[in-house]
Amino acid sequence: MKTYPELVLEELQRDSTPRSSAQLEALIVARTGMTPHKTAIHSAIIALRARPEVHLVHTETYPRKYSLATPSGSVKTKAEISAEFERNLWAVRQGRGQA
Repeated sequence: MKTYPELVLEELQRDSTPRSSAQLEALIVARTGMTPHKTAIHSAIIALRARPEVHLVHTETYPRKYSLATPSGSVKTKAEISAEFERNLWAVRQGRGQA
């Protein structure tokens, strides 16, 4: 038997569209057939926020809609950018016969 935070996390991972807690509850009820108690979804969202590996974002307006944030790619340092530029420049010059 899965816990409510696990069920909520599954629903959020299933699709990237933001969903309100009522929509999440309806999806969980439709999939599992279990009716959660009144504050189960909100408690699950609070529990998920405490996990460092889960990044929840929500809208500012009510009803709040929750979704998972995708981690951004690593940011390159100036040295990495310069090195990549030099490699690309060298490859272009070599292709033109200027190297």
